[in-house]
Amino acid sequence: MTELNIPDDDGESSSDPDAENRHLKSTVAALRLALENGEEERTAVQQKIRAGYEGKIAELQATIVALRAALEDSRYEGRAAVEHAVANTADEITQLHLTAQALRDAIESLQHEHRQEIQRLNAAAQSKSSQLQAAIHALREQLELAAFKAQAEKQETLALAAGQIQELKTTCQALRQALDRGRGAL
Repeated sequence: MTELNIPDDDGESSSDPDAENRHLKSTVAALRLALENGEEERTAVQQKIRAGYEGKIAELQATIVALRAALEDSRYEGRAAVEHAVANTADEITQLHLTAQALRDAIESLQHEHRQEIQRLNAAAQSKSSQLQAAIHALREQLELAAFKAQAEKQETLALAAGQIQELKTTCQALRQALDRGRGAL
């Protein structure tokens, strides 16, 4: 800061108007000089401050530009990541739809094959059942025929046996009579 050099008052200033005038002029000159020096200092300080602020402003502007670029990069990367995720999700959804459709088709095919197999097994069972019923019917007829033949043979055998018994009885009676006659003749 500039020091103010004001000439000392010798005490003459009150009596001598020229001295007072000179004194005032020198004071004004000193004040003017001090004012000019003060303005120069103020301008220098302002320039120094302005240079500091301008440096900080430039630094902040560079930081803002870098942050803006980073933000734009981040937005771009974010958008790209979202688009990639959406594309992957869409692909996965498509794959899941295709898988679900393939599974539905496979299930329907298996159900159709299962129905056909059941129909085939039912037809085979019906055929086997018909064959078994025919065999049962044939066996029943054979059994009835065999039972009838057995009954007929039994009756025939019984009749034959009864006839033979009757013959034997008749023969025995004839022999008894002959024996009785032969005893009676003796």
